[in-house]
Amino acid sequence: MRYLVFGTGAVGGLVGGRLALSGNEVIFLARPRIASAMRLMGLRLSGGGTPGAIPHPESISDLSEAGGREFDAVLVAVKAYDCQKAAASIAGLGTRAPVVCLLNGIGHEATLAAELGADRVIAATLTSAVTMPEPGHVRVERERGLSLAAGHPLVPALADDFRAAGLFLRLHAVADRMKWSKVLTNIVTNAGSAITGWLPGKLLAHPGLYRLEIEALREAVRAMRAQGWTPEDLARVPIRGMAFVISLPIPLGRPLLRRAVARGRGRKLPSFHYDIGRGRSEVAWLNGAVARESAARGLRAPANAVLAEVMLGLVDGSLSRTDFAGHPEALLARARAAGVRGIRA
Repeated sequence: MRYLVFGTGAVGGLVGGRLALSGNEVIFLARPRIASAMRLMGLRLSGGGTPGAIPHPESISDLSEAGGREFDAVLVAVKAYDCQKAAASIAGLGTRAPVVCLLNGIGHEATLAAELGADRVIAATLTSAVTMPEPGHVRVERERGLSLAAGHPLVPALADDFRAAGLFLRLHAVADRMKWSKVLTNIVTNAGSAITGWLPGKLLAHPGLYRLEIEALREAVRAMRAQGWTPEDLARVPIRGMAFVISLPIPLGRPLLRRAVARGRGRKLPSFHYDIGRGRSEVAWLNGAVARESAARGLRAPANAVLAEVMLGLVDGSLSRTDFAGHPEALLARARAAGVRGIRA
């Protein structure tokens, strides 16, 4: 099939690169710096899974360069804060191709559907840990797979292509349940680590910060249950096991969660760490979404609300990074004032 990758960062580069290596026609839309690097040096995949290189991928930095071609599917892999702009751009492209939403967080499928129609949107989430250390080089830190919502007529053909491309695939009956389950892996230690400047292992070793993380995860699970869902396993990610661990008493669950996060993140700084430097953050669609959806259902989610509030303050400069980096007490004081369970002076 012919694919347009709308947003060639680490996620788009991996999925699109694997599809191209397996024989599909793939056009990569990327920021000018990345598109230029790919045209000059190609696209290289390394790390876990199947490595490979595409010497001359078709890389564009503006949709007008697509030449009015029709596509079988558009893979949307931009940052959360660029979703609205991407939806409008795809609407103006003229294609009727279904759109596969690979973004993390809550609400992106609705944003795309508002512009394109719900019948064109397919929810998906990549569970492999992947980075782009330099333009045109995608490195898989931990190979897992891809979860895809079933139900759309194109899904069987997509599933065949993804599997042929070497992506382990898991199909899900309910798109929202799948996306909410992924939220649990996205929020654990992400905001807390970025705020304090501590790696996840050090953060979870701190009793107060560990309690804050546990409460944020429990709030997310409660928000899911209020919508009629329980966490479900994703592609090679045992989310139900994670939900069980966070339900345990702190002394029992703590070593298990620390071990799981260490395997998943290792010594890699979380994505929110880089949001502070770039002045924009996806936290509003993760911790912020948990707080909003909880409030809409009469639930409290103070842990997620505090993490989102502080994170956004650091991003927009209304809070000083030096007040929080290496100073967990500053974050915990705000959590205690907000009424987060178990946070004491």
